[in-house]
Amino acid sequence: MRSINRSMVLDVVREKGPVSKAEIARITGLSQATVGAIVPSLIERGFVCEGAPVVSGLGRPPTLLELDRDSYTVVGLKLMEGNIVGAVTDLEARTLGHVEAPLSDLDPTSVTEAAAGVVDELLVVSGLGRERLLGVGIGLAGVIDTDRGICRSSPFLGWTDVPIAELVEARLGLPTRVDNDTNTLALAERWFGVGQKSDDFILVTLGRGIGLSVVVGGSVYRGAHGGAGEFGHTVMSDGDALCSCGNRGCLESTIGEPALVRNAQELCSRLGIPGPSTPAELYAEAPLVPELADLMSRSGRLLGRAIGNLINLLAPELVVLSGEGVDAGEPLLGAVRSELAAHVHEGLRDSYELVVEPLTGEAWARGAASLILNAVFESPTRARSSPLWDWETAQ
Repeated sequence: MRSINRSMVLDVVREKGPVSKAEIARITGLSQATVGAIVPSLIERGFVCEGAPVVSGLGRPPTLLELDRDSYTVVGLKLMEGNIVGAVTDLEARTLGHVEAPLSDLDPTSVTEAAAGVVDELLVVSGLGRERLLGVGIGLAGVIDTDRGICRSSPFLGWTDVPIAELVEARLGLPTRVDNDTNTLALAERWFGVGQKSDDFILVTLGRGIGLSVVVGGSVYRGAHGGAGEFGHTVMSDGDALCSCGNRGCLESTIGEPALVRNAQELCSRLGIPGPSTPAELYAEAPLVPELADLMSRSGRLLGRAIGNLINLLAPELVVLSGEGVDAGEPLLGAVRSELAAHVHEGLRDSYELVVEPLTGEAWARGAASLILNAVFESPTRARSSPLWDWETAQ
């Protein structure tokens, strides 16, 4: 019970601070005596600090409490097929430094060494000390057993049953958490972004792959063994290009960025014009070439129909569409919106908000850092992984 009360107090300070002990008691329903007993341990551990008293007339002014965001740092690493993107953040997920490093060898041992090198470089770039680093969060595409820190399957990295959290934690001597990369973005939105206003939302990413994270009751839904959210492997048609998962007609193999570029190149070849070689070139050329704009529109309609199915199934309050692919702009996004308007059930059309958020590699790493921040702020009643430390012995 004490750990639950402590979590409640810390969460109010994080969300409402600067805030008085009396206001914390009112919001949490705890007695002022209980709040007064909890606050010293939070201050001692460096998570909470006292601000200047507010003078408001007669009587002793209350001392306000706020999150001591600079007291600790966390690191997030996004593992990709060709590189690692790393970011170090404060307790409010503000980026204090970021680096990128090539990743030519995907052997787990080599990746572990590369990850350690990125962490060391981040500390140098940011000028921050290792002693205040709470832990390392890792995000990667694939099926992740986050409870055990194991990558069950990642076609992009060619991994099966790799205990990546254990490997990195042993190498660095720091608490390490791992999750599907789209889930890490959802956690970042839940704690620090548009997801703060909703306990029930979905986040869809469009890029090399098609990702999905489902947040229910304020927590990421991971399913059995971390397998939830393989939205990109929803089969949408027959006879299309072979997907990395071995099936045909998957959403990912149809409208993922490699598929979009490949389809654009084939189209331009038939038209007798130079074709784009990268997603960025495609997105820049599409508004200027009607046939490419139509290709993007058709892809947007397929994505919109798939997201509409999710809305009809899950009835979220919020739909966040993110990833590098949203840089495609209106040829794709306009079609997504039109498809949602046409196919979402009439009883749900006014019950959700669509938010489009462009994404960078740094944002992926910041999302991975949120794995550690989530371990700090999440209520023990929701936590599925072991805590980062023992509060009782830390006081």
